Amino acid sequence: MKQIDLDKLDLLTLSILVSLYENKSATHVSRILDVPASKISRCLHSARLLFGDDLFIRRKYGLVPNDYAGKIYPIAKEIVECSKNFNRMNRAESLHSRNFELIIPGMIAHAFPRTLMQAIKEHRKDIHINVNNWDKHALESVSNDPNCIVVCGCKNSEDIHCFDQRLQVEELVKIEHQYLLCDRNHPILKKEINLESIVEYPYVNTIMGAQAPMVNPFQDYCHFKSLPLNTEMTITNVSSLFDYLSNSQSLALTSYKTIYDMIDEDSGLHACQLSEYEVNRIFEVSAPLKLVLVTHPDANNDDTMWLKQQIRELTRELV
Repeated sequence: MKQIDLDKLDLLTLSILVSLYENKSATHVSRILDVPASKISRCLHSARLLFGDDLFIRRKYGLVPNDYAGKIYPIAKEIVECSKNFNRMNRAESLHSRNFELIIPGMIAHAFPRTLMQAIKEHRKDIHINVNNWDKHALESVSNDPNCIVVCGCKNSEDIHCFDQRLQVEELVKIEHQYLLCDRNHPILKKEINLESIVEYPYVNTIMGAQAPMVNPFQDYCHFKSLPLNTEMTITNVSSLFDYLSNSQSLALTSYKTIYDMIDEDSGLHACQLSEYEVNRIFEVSAPLKLVLVTHPDANNDDTMWLKQQIRELTRELV
């Protein structure tokens, strides 16, 4: 293994490597970290020289980490996470500036940083945000940190309160619309699209619940009607989902309009909104999921209240 010159290894490069590993898209990483795409490219080039390895393989829909990147990731992740402790320390020492940790479902997390930063600058708010994708530690994070704000999907607030009864839970929006995603040459596009025809193909779940992958209303419907749905896996990362659906027989349903809007001629994918009739059939059996805002019981300062309002408005736009 090549000797690594640690003097040339900076925290931004490690943060970019971690985010590329998790998101597999330089475009999304640029938005999440608010770093120009050219800087992402330069840091990745430097990392490849430093480690003596390509680290990521370029595919049609993004960058796929290789085995060596998989070995680097947990070490880099730990370093990046530890570095956040310095920000927390500075936050505790500061009387004005606040550092907020935002944890958002991976399917829509990319849409938050730029819009929120624009609002922060326009309103001249003295706050800093760090946007992360949802993971299994999210509720633990908000339970321990008054400056952590979580958006997640659930069936009801009890899903959250089972973890910590103290947490504040606010419903943002019901997830009612359904958009079908598939390869642009998928055979389902040559027939009537309904719940029965969707079941004929492998299905990819895109919803991560309050604490784990959850059974969504469409899966509930198929179970209730004894339809043989073949759920292959759960994918909650946009780039990974697009890559998986490309040139495959698999289908996915998403409730997020922002994902529907991302499908264009260059994507190689097709997206269409499921008819109101078919959606109502699902909800006759299983109630719609909700996106909820989860905050610490002590999260009641002016900065938190302002940021929560920005998240409310943006989330409703995305859904």
